[in-house]
Amino acid sequence: MPEDTQIRVSYGTAIVLGLVNARQDVAPTTAYLLFDQGCIGSCSFCPRANGNQQSKRLSRITWPEFSFTTVLARLTAEPRPFKRVCLQTGYNPATTTLLKNLARQLINSGIATSMTLSPSQTELALEMLDMGLDHIGIGLDAASEETYREHKRKNWQEDWPALLRLLNKAGERIEVHLIFGLGDSEEAFAERIQEIVSAGGKISLFALTPVNGGSAPEMSAYRRMQAFRYLCEQGKTSFAACIFAGGRLTSLKTTGDETLLSALNNGEAFRTSGCGNCNRPYYNERPGQKFYNYPRALSANEFSQAFSELLLD
Repeated sequence: MPEDTQIRVSYGTAIVLGLVNARQDVAPTTAYLLFDQGCIGSCSFCPRANGNQQSKRLSRITWPEFSFTTVLARLTAEPRPFKRVCLQTGYNPATTTLLKNLARQLINSGIATSMTLSPSQTELALEMLDMGLDHIGIGLDAASEETYREHKRKNWQEDWPALLRLLNKAGERIEVHLIFGLGDSEEAFAERIQEIVSAGGKISLFALTPVNGGSAPEMSAYRRMQAFRYLCEQGKTSFAACIFAGGRLTSLKTTGDETLLSALNNGEAFRTSGCGNCNRPYYNERPGQKFYNYPRALSANEFSQAFSELLLD
């Protein structure tokens, strides 16, 4: 890889690495990098879609650009500042060779490395896992064929079966990204979560960040999806055990004798979900706003409030 290859670094990651001199109240626990040399995707919610390399933002995060050589040196300097690197990517098959070279250097450094890819890149995902990547995140984002067509503008009939095949082969190392707020009902969204979990995958759950228009989801609806996602992955509930009315989750039943409060009282349901050590601070909200995904442990008061926001029967 040429020494002058540039890579974008999330603003919070750049602060931890000493590349930016600033303060932050919640530091990232994973190093977030962005390799995007002209994404040809056209996701409705992404500022960098359609090859827009002028935007320095992805979601609410600013991503300044630095030499990859410099970034890698900071990542590997002892004591190492991060236990994991998440290499987020734009969809552009023309840059695959460069992407593989970059990933190989991260893997060879000994840092646990995750990568985000498109549902159209499931074969590449298997190749990267064989190369030594720790985990792959697949940006399905929409939970139904209708919202996938509207917001991802891609072919669900090709991409969803390809994702299921990937989960069948490597589900324990796959996190499927889902965005709540694109128009899917809670019922459709929960059903998709169940299908992914049943196929062996896990969920990285996001709230729609309306930087390109639209509206952030209602907090109570998002809390219900957080609770269902967590309990489903833990094997403590299922889609079949839930009750919906008009597409809204109204009753979330847990298995066995455990109460819902007991099943959720560690607060993990309301924290960032994803690969190990991932907390994505301020990805879905501005500083000072209530967290959709808490990037740290919740206080007792924060948990009480989050639990009360479920508004379940």
